[in-house]
Amino acid sequence: MSFFGTGRGRTDAELEAGNRRSRVHFAKDINDLRTVAASGERPAQRRRRTPWTLFLLAAAVLLFLGFAGNLGGQQDVALEADCTNPAIGVESSRVASGTPLRYRLTGPDDVDYLVTLDGEPVRGDGGSAVQYEQTPAGPVLRLQQCLSPTLVIATPAPPGEHELAMLRLEPDGQTTELTRITVTATD
Repeated sequence: MSFFGTGRGRTDAELEAGNRRSRVHFAKDINDLRTVAASGERPAQRRRRTPWTLFLLAAAVLLFLGFAGNLGGQQDVALEADCTNPAIGVESSRVASGTPLRYRLTGPDDVDYLVTLDGEPVRGDGGSAVQYEQTPAGPVLRLQQCLSPTLVIATPAPPGEHELAMLRLEPDGQTTELTRITVTATD
């Protein structure tokens, strides 16, 4: 208050500005839009996601899950266990050259098996589920419960028909062909 009757006291401009900033800051914290609007400041606008952004995000997640599913958990080649009749099963009899050829073997458990592709011994990759023993004839394996896991080799590069054969390794080191299957490599 003033002695001269004006009714106005001295005001501190810095104190007024500080109070106004505190009031606006608190109004923003509690989302009091009316106080923020009265102060002359623009209220903070929340950025909304467009439906396209959500769609692209969902598509990316589905794509990732699709690739992850194909890499980690491929299905086994369909082949029933048969402890009396040896057989070979392939995922497909037509495979592009150089791509993985997936196959499976069945037969008695107490036999050493050798697999050849066009007469050359091959060692199919079955992870840690299969163990090979190196012999003069080539790598041999034994089946567990009359069935091998799914084995993978590369399809030969020259297009055409190729023979995948299953042989039994005799105790004297000789081999006897048990069965064979034709696989066609395409371009």
